[in-house]
Amino acid sequence: MKKNHIKPLMATLCFSGFISMPVLTSAAQAQASMQVGGAAAQSTTNTSNTVVKKKKTHHHHHKAQSSQQQDPSATGNTPDSKKMSGRELRQLIQEEPEYLPFDLDVPGQAFVSTGPYVGVKIQYAGSNLIINSPSVNTDVQLLDIRKKIMDQLHLMGGEIAKEPYHSHLLLSGTLEGQANYTNNGGSPSTTDLNVSNVSLDAFFLGPSSWTLGFIEFSYVDVDPASDVFTSTSNYRVADARLFVNKAFITIGDFTQSPFYGSMGQFYVPFGTYSSSMISSPFTKILTRTKARALEVGFQQQAENAWYGSAYIFRGDSHAASVAKVNNGGLNLGYRFDQTGLKGKLGGGVIANIADSAGLQIGNNFQSNEQLVHRVPGYNLRGLLSVGEHVDLIAEYVGASTRFNPTDMAYQGHGAKPSAINLEASYSFYWGDRPMSVALGHGQSYQALAIGLPLSRNVLTFNTSIWRNTLQSLEFRRDLEYAASNTGGDAGDVAAPMQTGKYNNAVTAQFDYYF
Repeated sequence: MKKNHIKPLMATLCFSGFISMPVLTSAAQAQASMQVGGAAAQSTTNTSNTVVKKKKTHHHHHKAQSSQQQDPSATGNTPDSKKMSGRELRQLIQEEPEYLPFDLDVPGQAFVSTGPYVGVKIQYAGSNLIINSPSVNTDVQLLDIRKKIMDQLHLMGGEIAKEPYHSHLLLSGTLEGQANYTNNGGSPSTTDLNVSNVSLDAFFLGPSSWTLGFIEFSYVDVDPASDVFTSTSNYRVADARLFVNKAFITIGDFTQSPFYGSMGQFYVPFGTYSSSMISSPFTKILTRTKARALEVGFQQQAENAWYGSAYIFRGDSHAASVAKVNNGGLNLGYRFDQTGLKGKLGGGVIANIADSAGLQIGNNFQSNEQLVHRVPGYNLRGLLSVGEHVDLIAEYVGASTRFNPTDMAYQGHGAKPSAINLEASYSFYWGDRPMSVALGHGQSYQALAIGLPLSRNVLTFNTSIWRNTLQSLEFRRDLEYAASNTGGDAGDVAAPMQTGKYNNAVTAQFDYYF
C-alpha cells in the first residue's frame, strides 16, 4: 500500500514555491508517480540580512489560517491540535496547480530543483525593490531559508516533521542586461549594450540539518585587455570566461542554535552595501572584501535581537616580509521591528582595508602587495523602514589612519580614504505592480587614487513588470575631483588626474532571476 506521507523537505519546498522542475538523481524501484502541486508564487522564505522587504502573503497561507479559524478543533489545546492529517495534507497539495513528475516517496531519493535567487525576493518583490544585492552575509541568508523551511514543517505537524533529511541541491541564478549612455565632462558621449551579469548558484542542503554548502559561478563581462590575465585584445566577447565567485561550507542550524561557522571563499561581513541604485555605492567600491576566510558568528532569532561575527583570513597585502593569516575583523549589529518602524543598526572593524577589491585593483596593490604599514578600517551603517512606503539607508566606511605616501597618496601626503552612501526610497503599487523611486547621494574623501568621483547624485526608478524580473532606470550625475588635486597609487606611481567637471549617465537595466 502506498504511504500517505511525503518527505518533509520536499513537501515544504513544494508549498513554498522553491521547486519548478526537479530532476531525479535516483529512481530505482520507484513507485507510481504522484501528482503533487507546487506553489505558484515564489517563497517568502528568502530573507536578506541586509534589507527588509515587504511582500504579499501567499494565498494558501490565508486558506490555512481561515480554515483554522472556522474549525474550533484547530485552535484547541489537545496534543494533536497543531498536526495536519494525511488526508488534509493531500488535499492541500492537490489545491496547488503545478505538477512535479516524480515519486516523493522513494527511500533515499535526492533531487535537483530550481529556486529563488539568494538575496533577492523575486515574486513582485514587495513595497521596495533592492536591485544592488551586496553579496555579504550569504551564509546567514541560507541558514534563514532552511530555518523557515523547518518552521513550516513544524506547523504542518504529524509524521511529516519527523523524517530525516536527505541530500538536495537547489539551483538559482540571474541574467542581467544593461543599456547605457554616458557623457564625461563634455567629452564625446558614449553608448553601450552589455550583458552585465550572469550568475549560477548551487545551494546544497543536507544530509545533516547542521551542514550546507554554496557555490556561485559568475562570468567576466570585460574585454581581455581589462581582465586580470595579460592580454592586448579589446575583443570583448572573446573573454566572457566563467569563474568561481563564492564557495563555502557552513555549519549551523537556526532551529536549534543561534551560532554558526563558515569556511571558504566569500565576502567577509565588513559593511553591507545595500542599495536601490544600479551603480555600486562608493562604500562598496572602496572596502568590500572577498577572501578565503574562516568566520564564526551568531544571530538571535527574536524579532528584536543582536547579531555579530568574527573572521580571519590571509590578506594578499602585508607589512611583514611574507603573507600570512594577518587580516580579520569584527561585525556587530542589532535588528528591531516595532510598530511602523523596523530596521538594522550596526558597525564593524577590519584590520587592513588594503585587501579590498577596490584598493587591490584601483590602487594597484595587486602588483605591489608589500606595505609600509597596514591600515585598519571602520564601518557604521543603518537601514530603516518607516511604515510601508519609506526606506532609508546610511553607511560610512573609512580608514582609521593614513597610508604611507608610497602606498597611497593624496595631495602629496598619505591618503586616508573614506566614503559615505545615503539613500531614501518611496515604494508603492501601480495597479498590482510594485514600484519605487529612490534618491541617493555618495561622497568620497581622499579616494582620487582609486578613481572614485568626489560626489554622486542618483535618481532611480525600479519596478517588477513580470514575475521573477526587475526593471530599473537610473539617472546619475558625478562630480570629479578638481584638476589641481593629485593622488598616488601603490609603488609611488602617480594616479590619473581628474577634471573637476560633471559626468552624466543614464542606465537601463533588466534582471531575470530563476
